[in-house]
Amino acid sequence: MALDLSFKQLIDAAEDGGATIGQPTCIAIDRIDEDPDQPRRSFDEQKLEELAESVRQHGVLQPIVLRQATEEGRYVIVMGARRYRAARRAGLRDIPAFIHAVGSADRYVQMIENIQRDDLNAPEIAAFVAGRLEQGDSQADISRKLGKPRDWVSRYASVQSMPEFLRSKLAGSSIRAVYELYQAWREQPNAVETLCAAQESFTDAHARQLARKLRTEVCGSPANGEGAPGGQSPRSPVSTRASLRLLESDRVTAIAEKSSNSSVDRNARMSE
Repeated sequence: MALDLSFKQLIDAAEDGGATIGQPTCIAIDRIDEDPDQPRRSFDEQKLEELAESVRQHGVLQPIVLRQATEEGRYVIVMGARRYRAARRAGLRDIPAFIHAVGSADRYVQMIENIQRDDLNAPEIAAFVAGRLEQGDSQADISRKLGKPRDWVSRYASVQSMPEFLRSKLAGSSIRAVYELYQAWREQPNAVETLCAAQESFTDAHARQLARKLRTEVCGSPANGEGAPGGQSPRSPVSTRASLRLLESDRVTAIAEKSSNSSVDRNARMSE
C-alpha cells in the first residue's frame, strides 16, 4: 500500500499544506491530546510495545507534529499517534515535536502519513473515503490528494454499500478480492452470500474466478428466470455449492499441472 513518493511530496500533495513553525521542540506529554477524528482507529499492541522498547533505548528519533488546541497551553496530535503512545508507555515525560502552522488538522495529511506507513486497515481507509465524500469531495479529488488511482478510491468507496457479511471479509481478504465479490453480489446476492458463508477468506485470483463463474451463470441463464423443468436456478444454494466444488477442483488441477510442468522442465534442463 506504500506510495512511491517521498514524505515531503506526500505532504505537498495535501490541499491545505503541512507547514510547521520553526525547529522541533520538546513538549510535555501530559499537555498533548490525541485527535479523536484521526483516520487511524486501531493499534497493534505487539508492535506498539516493540516501538515503546525502542523508545526506551533510543528515544523518539522522528518528531511528531502537533497543532495548538483551543485550550491554551495544550496541543493536539496531527501526525505521530503511535510514537506518542509508545513514548507514554516508555515513561517519557516529554517528546520532540513540530508545531503545525494551521489551526486545524488537515485530514489528508494525516491519511497520507498513515498510508505511507502502511498503518491503516481496509475499514479505516473506507471510513476516511466515506467521510470525505460526505464532506463534498469527489472521488477524483480524493484520488488526486492521496496520490492514488481512481479505481483504488472506488473500491474503498464501495465498502459503505456492501452488506455486512462482505464487509466482514475485509479482516482476512484484500479490498480487491472483496470488491470482486461485491460486484458479483450485485447480480447474484444469494449465491455470493452462500459462498462467503462457506469460506473465511479469499485471494484476489480466487475471488475473480468465483465472480467470473457467477456472471457466466447469469449470462447463460434463460430469460426471465424460466429454466428447463426441474433445472436449478443459478441463485440456488445447490448450484452455488456445485460451482464452488468445481472451482476448487479447477484450482487443485491447475496447481498439480503447474507442479508437473515444473518437474518436466527441470528434468529437461538436467539432461542438457
